[in-house]
Amino acid sequence: MIYKGFKRTMDFLISLVGVILLLPLFIIIAILIKLTSKGPIIFKQERIGKNGKVFKIYKFRSMIVGAEKEGVYETKKDKRVTKIGRFIRKTSIDELPQFFNIIKGDMSIIGPRPTLTYHPWKYEEYTEEQLKRFNVRPGVTGWAQVNGRKDVEWNKRIELDVYYVDNISFKLDFKIFLKTIINVLKMKDNVNVKKTVIEEKHLKLMYITNHPIVAKIADKNGVDIIFIDLETLGKEERQPGDTVKSNHKISDIPIIKKELTNSKLMVRVNPINPNSKQEINEVLSHMPDIIMLPFFKTLEEVKQFIKLVNKKAKVYLLLETVEAVEIVDDILKIKGIDFIHIGLNDLHLGYKMKFMFELLTDGTVEMLCNKFKQANIPYGFGGIAKVGEGTLPAEMIIKEHFRLGSSAAILSRSFYKQNEEDSIEFIDEHFKSGINDIRELEKSLLNYTDEQFLNNQMEVKNIINNIVGR
Repeated sequence: MIYKGFKRTMDFLISLVGVILLLPLFIIIAILIKLTSKGPIIFKQERIGKNGKVFKIYKFRSMIVGAEKEGVYETKKDKRVTKIGRFIRKTSIDELPQFFNIIKGDMSIIGPRPTLTYHPWKYEEYTEEQLKRFNVRPGVTGWAQVNGRKDVEWNKRIELDVYYVDNISFKLDFKIFLKTIINVLKMKDNVNVKKTVIEEKHLKLMYITNHPIVAKIADKNGVDIIFIDLETLGKEERQPGDTVKSNHKISDIPIIKKELTNSKLMVRVNPINPNSKQEINEVLSHMPDIIMLPFFKTLEEVKQFIKLVNKKAKVYLLLETVEAVEIVDDILKIKGIDFIHIGLNDLHLGYKMKFMFELLTDGTVEMLCNKFKQANIPYGFGGIAKVGEGTLPAEMIIKEHFRLGSSAAILSRSFYKQNEEDSIEFIDEHFKSGINDIRELEKSLLNYTDEQFLNNQMEVKNIINNIVGR
């Protein structure tokens, strides 16, 4: 399209003239920022740009240094905002340094606003349709910004961005420009006080199967990750009589992958062993989305695993040994870890506990979750049955996931016990109702208070103590 080429030239020229004309204002704002708070004049933050390329966006600093550690969203009368910060945010003056981003080619004047690298979710977690928003340079303002901006929940905001990309034109850009001017003059939509992303919060559900029909049905009904389980080494010795032997093979990977439309495909390989290189290379040849390392005990095992995967798939660690817990701080310093799942079954056996969920009551899971959170690595723990089922009811475990900030759980073997005699209709209804019940419960938890989550925690402890006592 001719306009797209002209748009870049126009962006550059307007921004260059803008910088020259506004230079006196830039100097005044810089002096005021320096006089009213400690820290740099310019705030730099990593954002996702065109084609997923990460760049640093520039803004006049309007908050105290380190404010982002306390969360993405601003609250009413937020103490993190400086005195001059309130003014420049209300008037959108804080965005003016983005003229330099435009001159550099990182941004455009009009386009989808560049998202954080981790919020609302990581680049690779956007759907194929949502990824369209990254086909153009991000903008200082955009179609979503003039249609509700931060009052619009994220899925809808991204829909508006995709609409812009599909319909980009001079006419649409001019309309957005005029609406932006009106909003700035009204000082409208400049404070982000609503946690719109929370409306999409739900646990990523994982399900183990090498059955093509079951995988297809699970994918259709909202299971986020289907995983093939190749782990056999040492499993029977660790869990005598309790091990569910999956008998999955590497040849199952392409068969299952072909059935998936929405779900990611994960493969759990064996613990690091002399055959790991060959096994991982064979797995990678089928291009899974994720590879999981189980039962590791040393830093070298983790480093070797990451090296063998070589960025050809996402790296998930299954933390399930006492030795790994003891060196967790050092593990979290290793680059290349995309997710950590706490394996309660093997870990509780390692601690010689009677019941796997004892790890919820003795503080181990909470301690690990807090460490993962500080390291900014997504995490999950354990498995869940259907809502209303389980020795420790699934709904109580899900509440603990929310309290602890977990983002994933495995659907346990009791969620659906695979049976060759089950009809497709039966399996479909089982997954549909089971996952719907989880999602409905999650919606209700969005309005939970801290007190309600703490009450659930106490109830969980009482139930677990009774189970262990018996």
